Amino acid sequence: MRLLVCVAILMLIAVPVNAYTLQGDVQHTGNFTSNANIIPKLEWRTYLSGLIGSSPVVANGKVFVTNWYGWGSWQPGFYVLDADTGQILWNNSTIYGASTPFVYGDKVIVGGMVYSGSGWNYYGYLYIINLTTRSVKSVKLDDHPSYYGIASSPIVYNGYIYVLTHSNGTLWKLDLDGNVVDCFTTGGLINPYTSPTAYDGKIFFAGNSSGDRIYCVYTNLTEVWNRSVDSQIVDTPTVASINGETILIFATKNYLYAFYLNGTLKDRYPFNGTISSPAVAYDRIYIGSRDGKLYCFAFDSRGNLSVLWTFEANGKIDSSPAVSNRVVYFATNTGEGTLYAVDAMVGYEIWHYRLIPPQNTWWNIMSSPFISNNRLYIGADSGYVYCFNSSGEIDFDVNLTPVNVSLNVNGREYEVRENTALGALLKASNYTMNSAEIYFNVTLDDSWYDKYGSFFISSIMGLGTQNVNGKWIYWSIWNETSLLSVGANLYTISDNETVYYCYGDGTSLSNCTVLLNITTHVKPVGISNLTVNSARLGGNATAWVNVSSAKSGWYVVVVSGLNDKGDYVAGISTVYLSECQSLRVPVLIHVSQRNTIGTYKLFAGVYKLNEYPNNLIDWFGSVNCEVTS
Repeated sequence: MRLLVCVAILMLIAVPVNAYTLQGDVQHTGNFTSNANIIPKLEWRTYLSGLIGSSPVVANGKVFVTNWYGWGSWQPGFYVLDADTGQILWNNSTIYGASTPFVYGDKVIVGGMVYSGSGWNYYGYLYIINLTTRSVKSVKLDDHPSYYGIASSPIVYNGYIYVLTHSNGTLWKLDLDGNVVDCFTTGGLINPYTSPTAYDGKIFFAGNSSGDRIYCVYTNLTEVWNRSVDSQIVDTPTVASINGETILIFATKNYLYAFYLNGTLKDRYPFNGTISSPAVAYDRIYIGSRDGKLYCFAFDSRGNLSVLWTFEANGKIDSSPAVSNRVVYFATNTGEGTLYAVDAMVGYEIWHYRLIPPQNTWWNIMSSPFISNNRLYIGADSGYVYCFNSSGEIDFDVNLTPVNVSLNVNGREYEVRENTALGALLKASNYTMNSAEIYFNVTLDDSWYDKYGSFFISSIMGLGTQNVNGKWIYWSIWNETSLLSVGANLYTISDNETVYYCYGDGTSLSNCTVLLNITTHVKPVGISNLTVNSARLGGNATAWVNVSSAKSGWYVVVVSGLNDKGDYVAGISTVYLSECQSLRVPVLIHVSQRNTIGTYKLFAGVYKLNEYPNNLIDWFGSVNCEVTS
């Protein structure tokens, strides 16, 4: 039922221009067009301060984003950045909040807030910014928005602006000059972040009239239908074609809903909804949950919602997924906010970029990814806007130990030397830089292992062998002078050597789309395992230490430890190791009669003989040694 009409001057505007908004379009499908996979290559990050909860929107070579309250010194504003470099071009410090901007021609429309300066007196404003003159038209639409202001992300559809205010569940229609044309109020409180969606001359939005409801109105705000739902709608509805049917999809706190556009319920599925809005691609629905899982839904043969797969992230997902080139990207709203890239078809992790905040600080990510020109843009509570590329060079600096590490390939267990080109790649695949932890997936093919003793690298960061315009693109491995003639696990690395993983046609390092530069520092000796038997007071325990060398020489192996009373035990052995030799070294540990019984936690360390007891090279532990009377 139409509850309230706000009358204003009507203006007819029909200007065919491109529009850029939350999840890429006014249907909020989150389906972005890209011909390349984004990789954890940080192209730039720009500090704006505060919390960046809105999604950056990219248009015409520029990034548009707002920030709001945050850690330490806060510089509020609506910011415009260069999309290639991250340089701040200009900002307006009077506009701030969590609303995602809508870029429409030479205008940007965005929600925000104004604080009166006392108590909880906030007001919700909509801003229309002229990008040519930088002039701003502000329109107050909500007198009681709490501290959210207008956090809803506006859309422009058929030449008019539509936006929601949450204190009274009102859909507003304005012209592009900021004049209120009309409004449709449902009268009750709605989620502050939910936004309107447009399709086929209709607007779909969350409302609250004697209960939580989903509404459909014509663009002139005449009601078409409304339907009751179980609880508050927490995200922004998505309209998309799935299996040839156009479906309206959204989440409440308890269910994922799918409606036909005539208002008939297609199905609902128990679900812990958040402000994460559905993305739709490949006839599948991707959405984040309160239980920290990304869900992939599809409709089964009976037309019912079914879960194809889930991916467990490191916390609650408020970020709305972005799908491109069979990869889904999203982030987690947890203290160590993490951007994930997950295979859209089967749900395995391709890579992640996890923020590492300072102590007593939380760098959550509520912002949603935006993909443009084969780059991904996202904000975070670190106060930074991040830009990730699909190509370029990434530099790593890793420490390697000449020990064997276990590797599972296609269900078979292998031992691989860490101080090899493959060991360097695996170390680089779990790496920390720029206050973030980078992980990326490496897949190996062992089809040729029995014959040649080496692996074929199938993919790194989701990039595998493919034919591009008649040319094969794959991963080749180089040292500082040439292409390696052996498999990555068979090439032993020297100290301070750099190996290169090139994704290209294999002809030269200059023809790489992606280049991983891995500089290595190899320890002369390392420990891969420690075992110890039990002992009696006044007796001895024997420890066995697996030691491997990269350089020939005399080494000292020490095993020592304490119990919870502070009593200690220790033993020492001296051993000569040839280059690339591995030995299981025995170390005799005497247990004094003065010691107490109980569990001793033991550690093993190794030194060069001429540097002992200084300059510990490597250590391993702990293992338990039980001492009895």
